[in-house]
Amino acid sequence: MKTLIGVIALFLMTTNSFVAQMTSSHVEISTLYSENGEFFLRSVPWDNHSPSLRGTTSVYRKGQKEPEYVVPRGFDDADRNRLTLSNDGETIFYVISYFANETMDGLKSVNIYHRGNLIRSYTEREINGCDPDRERCSLLYSNYDEVVDREKSHSARRTIFRGNVSDQDRFLYETPLFASGDRVYLIDSKKIVHTFDLREGRHEKIGNFDEQFPQLKTIARKNNIEEERFESPELYDFPALASGEETAKALARSLGMKVYDIYSDKDEKYKKYSLKLGGLLNQDGTVEIESIDSSDLPKEAIEQFFRSNRFITTKIPVVFRKWYIEEYFFFRKADDRLAKKEREDELRLWQEESRKLLVAETIGGRYIPKNLQEAFLELDKQLSEIDKKEMAALKSRKDMIAYHHGLGTSLRNNWGLWGVSRLKKYFTDRGITHPDNMSSVVLFFYWDWLNGIKEPWKSWEQNPKRTIF
Repeated sequence: MKTLIGVIALFLMTTNSFVAQMTSSHVEISTLYSENGEFFLRSVPWDNHSPSLRGTTSVYRKGQKEPEYVVPRGFDDADRNRLTLSNDGETIFYVISYFANETMDGLKSVNIYHRGNLIRSYTEREINGCDPDRERCSLLYSNYDEVVDREKSHSARRTIFRGNVSDQDRFLYETPLFASGDRVYLIDSKKIVHTFDLREGRHEKIGNFDEQFPQLKTIARKNNIEEERFESPELYDFPALASGEETAKALARSLGMKVYDIYSDKDEKYKKYSLKLGGLLNQDGTVEIESIDSSDLPKEAIEQFFRSNRFITTKIPVVFRKWYIEEYFFFRKADDRLAKKEREDELRLWQEESRKLLVAETIGGRYIPKNLQEAFLELDKQLSEIDKKEMAALKSRKDMIAYHHGLGTSLRNNWGLWGVSRLKKYFTDRGITHPDNMSSVVLFFYWDWLNGIKEPWKSWEQNPKRTIF
């Protein structure tokens, strides 16, 4: 899975502004104690995304009700030693081991706060020197598959180790990251031990794990942490107005429009206007807008609607002062005749544009291959050496199915296989009509290409009805 994630990220980052996040069906409020127990922090998230800056964290001295200071963000993954509070309560050390955004403060691989202010941050490459084009490495050492009996653990609902696991391997599984005194210890995928000084945020490599293990095992510890788990609020539609009226209908009326029913065929004859809105819903019913994505609707009027209304908050647990909501709205013109004419004009323009796209070399700034050979050449440019090496090492082209989600999704989206493009026409002319099958043909023959087998794709091109699977 680690390999697949690497290919997904590397390919998408070369073609899109790509920021990955995970979402969860539950969310935790974490209370983390310093090693000496004199201080603790309470981190309250405002969404179920990871990693995320939304939320608030308060640091307390033991026995006091008022916080020493407040950090305007939440922290997750605290239960895996990703989060540390120093013994003087002044410093918060936070590691993001998956999906770090190395261009954004607070979301880089390592983030160090002093009394709520970010004072130092490090990218993974600054720490372990990893060259993702040539090697497969990660911020933290992980040996799950080697030491854990997956089947027995699943049945017992707890971690059960394999019978031949050494003390060193068990240590690496349990504590590749921990704090001791004023230092944090981190073991990367190359088994190099790093330390971070909590007073100054300074990073230092101190040696190989095998050499350091006798000392590390005497000082390693796990976080003292308490967690309150909540089900993530399920908001299938934007909360209704405090009056009970549906928000979509009220917003449509304020814009002089009607709601477009995306689940009904009757509205397909009208032009559809879309709006994607993201923002924080406060417990008092107000909304703090973070983003409005719509090229056709008046942004100021939308902002005024949400500023001047209150919304029902009963689905948001009161322990969360705010909660992030992302919602799509769809509208059409209120005048049926005008809305229908807009759709007819839109279809006419789309037909004209489609004729251009069928021969276009680029769409949205991306080069569109005209045949399989050009697709292989583009993948050669886009993918890293380590990605291509791992693909070539697969036993057969059938194993390329592992890349159907991720890399395959990128091909379908970026090369117009779901829409209109000359590559799509290349496939449909040969009887391949579904984008999933189109990307599969590319990936399967690309395995041949990487292994120096240059002829099969040419035979398929001449006789596409024969099976390749």
